[in-house]
Amino acid sequence: MPASGDSVDQYLELPPEIEFRHGVRYDYRGGVKIPRQSLGAARVRGYSMIDRDIADGDVAILQSAGFDYLEHGKIVAIEKLGDEEGMGAWSLKQLRIDEPESSGRNEFADQVDFEGPVITLRSYNRQVKPWLLDRSGRYRVHGVLLRSLRPEMVRLVDLELLQDAIQNERDANGAQ
Repeated sequence: MPASGDSVDQYLELPPEIEFRHGVRYDYRGGVKIPRQSLGAARVRGYSMIDRDIADGDVAILQSAGFDYLEHGKIVAIEKLGDEEGMGAWSLKQLRIDEPESSGRNEFADQVDFEGPVITLRSYNRQVKPWLLDRSGRYRVHGVLLRSLRPEMVRLVDLELLQDAIQNERDANGAQ
């Protein structure tokens, strides 16, 4: 994921897979276990997702690529492009995709008079109003939420330390 103005290059050491109720490291397609690619993480700021048990300071684990389309009901990390772009102005919200009230279906169940879906972002906090996306398309989805972790479950590793550890392991394996 692109770095925001307050980002730090660190890697997140995930807890063992057994500690997750649903897989994070792996996806299952057609009964086949596939390692996930393009995982990212972002620290949550604010309380808009508190009723989903995602609190200020938690770390959101995101699938940042590899999904073909966005599904109704998924929780996404989204950024409105413009003045805030690249400044960490992401929002973690539930994506709602609804047909406009003016649309209908004919006798063949085909959609008629369809102007495009109504897309709304909803919080899991009753005090935060839904956010109706305008039709400008000036939004970027940075990922789909896989799960969140409490700060005490998170271990961050600096990029330099990780590179040193990898090099030390290569040196040790080369000396054998």
